[in-house]
Amino acid sequence: MSLKQLNLDYGPNYNEFGIIGNSDRISEVITIVKTVAPTSLSVLISGESGTGKEIIAELLHKLSERKNSRFIPINCGAIPEGLIENELFGHEKGSFTSASEKSKGYFEVADKGTIFLDEIGELPLSSQVKLLRVLENGTFMKVGGSTNIQVDVRIIAATNKNLTKMVEKGTFREDLYFRLKAVTLHLPSLRERLTDIPLFVLKFAHDSADKYGRSQLLFDKESLSEIANHHWKGNVRELKNFIDMLTVMETGKAVDGDIIRKYLKTEKVASYLPMVINEDPLKQDSELIFRTLLEIKSDLNLIKKFILNTYTKDITPDYFTEKSNLKDNLDPAREIKPAETQTEKEIISASLRRHGGNRRKTAEEMNMSERTLYRKIEKYGIEV
Repeated sequence: MSLKQLNLDYGPNYNEFGIIGNSDRISEVITIVKTVAPTSLSVLISGESGTGKEIIAELLHKLSERKNSRFIPINCGAIPEGLIENELFGHEKGSFTSASEKSKGYFEVADKGTIFLDEIGELPLSSQVKLLRVLENGTFMKVGGSTNIQVDVRIIAATNKNLTKMVEKGTFREDLYFRLKAVTLHLPSLRERLTDIPLFVLKFAHDSADKYGRSQLLFDKESLSEIANHHWKGNVRELKNFIDMLTVMETGKAVDGDIIRKYLKTEKVASYLPMVINEDPLKQDSELIFRTLLEIKSDLNLIKKFILNTYTKDITPDYFTEKSNLKDNLDPAREIKPAETQTEKEIISASLRRHGGNRRKTAEEMNMSERTLYRKIEKYGIEV
């Protein structure tokens, strides 16, 4: 079954706004955008990498009264700390060695328009002070300047970091944080909008075929399930790159589950996620709960195995009597066991003896890197 046979479109917001998706989460985002766009309120967009923060920022600009003025996107993390203020606010002639002429910064160029500050969490504290001033009264000074410049610029910021924690650590100004978040907008990850994944696949397959002059790929239901169940850490951006690669590598083929697994075999697939195409929502929920319980059971079995390995190694043969069992010996109310009183040095030494001095196997058993093991061997003076 191909995506065309599923009779899918790109969603209700595609024709008007170019936004793909039918899910409730993306519909909520569009509703907020349409409400906030006509105002001059600053907006803070949060979300994982690849969720489309710049696309939403540009949509806010296009739906505002500033749409005929400049929209300038700036990646704060891509500009060296020593140059960020010069890029944002410009400089006066002679303000530094190579400043042979006066230069305008992004804020001056974007007057009456919109500036999008992506990765705002990367902005140095010194520059945060100047940005706060622009937000408060619309003025700033150029590097090397002595007079205030007045501008009318709307600021939209975005981050994939937790700014609240950064404020607590003192790496982001609290007053700036509250000025930026006049309106907050969270963009969902692909994991939060699974029903939209087939729509992205269809759109990207169509665009890739045009871009590379190849036949458009057709996907069966199993292949779509594999794609939907994969954890796309880079979200929409990563998924697009994957479909581009498939278009080139598998052109002219009917894409099935085996083809998808071939390319995703080195990645961890979130197997507990249900396939969401043409299925009843209650059935989806039941399957999700069932698979999650299976994952929990598997994890518990691993924990039990770890406990058995940890507490039964290096214990003298007569420690467990015929009348005792593991449950009794792990009972917190019972006397502390010899294994529990062992120091880290003794545990590492015992593990090394078991493995004949093999540090790699010892590190694996101790659940630590070989480098960490080497440091501890040196720290405790353990002879190998």
